[in-house]
Amino acid sequence: MVPEPRSADHELTTTGWITTGGHLSLRVSRPGPRTVLVRVTGEVDLSTARGLDEVLRSRIHSPVGEVVIDLSGVTFFSVAGLNSLLRAQLLADATGARLTVDPGGSRAVERLFTLLPMDFYGVMSPRAAG
Repeated sequence: MVPEPRSADHELTTTGWITTGGHLSLRVSRPGPRTVLVRVTGEVDLSTARGLDEVLRSRIHSPVGEVVIDLSGVTFFSVAGLNSLLRAQLLADATGARLTVDPGGSRAVERLFTLLPMDFYGVMSPRAAG
């Protein structure tokens, strides 16, 4: 289970969950009263996606209107990461929250989104640049 942050800018690092390979850091902040920003840095793969799932699930279940996922710091993004985003979107739909995904120019994320466009699934589409 992911510990709850003590302050709006508390750093959560999933290093303790990883047993082999990979590295993932998550930073959770509240840029607005009903908005949570989850900044993802590092590798999102089969060994780290569970940590991302847990953080997203806990934030979506908190009293928020929108959860923004910033993937600009992602250096590797596998289908396991895509599945995490899809699960988060389904949970957000069920709880009435809005989920926004910002690839942030990450080549790893944009490559997968090009191959498997998020809007193709009718689940979510990345935040427009600008």
